[in-house]
Amino acid sequence: MGKKQRRSKFFLDELHDFMRNDLVPGLFNTKRWKSLSQRSLRLMNRRAKLGFLWVILSSAIFVVSIGLVYSFVFQIEIASFLPYIACGYITWSLIASNLMSAPSVFTTYRGYISQRNLPLTVYVTSSAYDKLIVFLTQSLVIVTTCFIFSTGFSISFLILPVSLLLIFVTSIGVSLILGVMAVRYRDLGQVISSSILIIFLLTPIIWKPEFAAGRRAMIIDVNPFYHFIHIVRGPIIYHEVPVMSLIVAAVISLFSIIIGSILMAVYRHRIVYWL
Repeated sequence: MGKKQRRSKFFLDELHDFMRNDLVPGLFNTKRWKSLSQRSLRLMNRRAKLGFLWVILSSAIFVVSIGLVYSFVFQIEIASFLPYIACGYITWSLIASNLMSAPSVFTTYRGYISQRNLPLTVYVTSSAYDKLIVFLTQSLVIVTTCFIFSTGFSISFLILPVSLLLIFVTSIGVSLILGVMAVRYRDLGQVISSSILIIFLLTPIIWKPEFAAGRRAMIIDVNPFYHFIHIVRGPIIYHEVPVMSLIVAAVISLFSIIIGSILMAVYRHRIVYWL
């Protein structure tokens, strides 16, 4: 057996071992990662008098403030613009929080990783799950604005669980990728944090895609963050199933899991030494 063949066999064995002993057990160990998520959420609101209510209030204040300012400055009808911003901003908050926490996902659970023999995927899934819980809580702002301005309901709402599942799975994949890279290269976390504002401004969250006409529309078409926001906002605001955005999100989700699994298969044994 040649050197290349031995390397290929070793890599495939490591990938199979990761899938069998880490990824699958970690994803299906729901009791463990739910427990870690609940602990993280309790720590987030410790000693705050309003507790988890701040999660809703902070989003509501931002949505109302931006909605009122933009509708006044750009003469946009607030009845249609406020629900648009609510859906876009709260979905963006879910994506951004996952993106910013991904580089530190293993360092956050350093104590658990060094003392307990649990699949590393448990910690990644726990991080993605508590962000999803926060999103579902903040969704009260979306429900309230849509109810006040009577945006209506449609059968397209049935696609929303699929949309959230795609975001959840992608969050796990991206956390596997950035988590293992950031443990080795700590500056990656700062790079991600510095990029968040730029991504926010380039993505139609507080502005509509119609504002980018002609060649500028390419900013939207090639922006993966837009597609992940649109798979939530499209059914709620436009009462449509965003097929193209769902396809793009599904492809990104699949590739993130594949790349994350490859990196973890090769480097997961070194993570405990890099922490």
